Amino acid sequence: MTDVSSTPGEPDAAAGTGIDTTVSHSARIWDYWLGGKDNYQVDREVGDRIEEMLPDIVRQAREDRLFLGRVVRYLAGEAGIRQFLDIGTGLPTADNTHQVAQRVAPECKIVYVDNDPLVLAHARALGRARRGIDHALAARGHVVRRTRGDRPVRWRRPEAMMRHHDITHATRHP
Repeated sequence: MTDVSSTPGEPDAAAGTGIDTTVSHSARIWDYWLGGKDNYQVDREVGDRIEEMLPDIVRQAREDRLFLGRVVRYLAGEAGIRQFLDIGTGLPTADNTHQVAQRVAPECKIVYVDNDPLVLAHARALGRARRGIDHALAARGHVVRRTRGDRPVRWRRPEAMMRHHDITHATRHP
């Protein structure tokens, strides 16, 4: 991978992380549409081209994020859930599961799981791993086994399994 910023003069926050900033990535494009800052010029250019073809895509992305917030607020509040397993999390951006849940109940524990090394690299580079939040890299079919050792999730207690975005990347592989 290349650790080169695609924007001249832009600080190279990705240096040494294995993040290729010269090739667009769906997670960073999504971050761009949500108004995040963890994207690069190439992501913004591709995001703009997609928006030309799908003019409502930015509104849909933001509505989607609002929906996630409503679901997590309900689960952490009215339903009393304190553990969240967020599968296919994508890049950390505004109003992630942990931010919404911990605003409602600060004791909530969250494990983010993704099979994309870029997502894990970004999470580490951005320093998002902190108390009550873990990140796991898991291959399809191994989520429970790979996260079983990650504390904060206690499997004998109720948890919410968030699968909000992984279906958009599903393929028909046996």
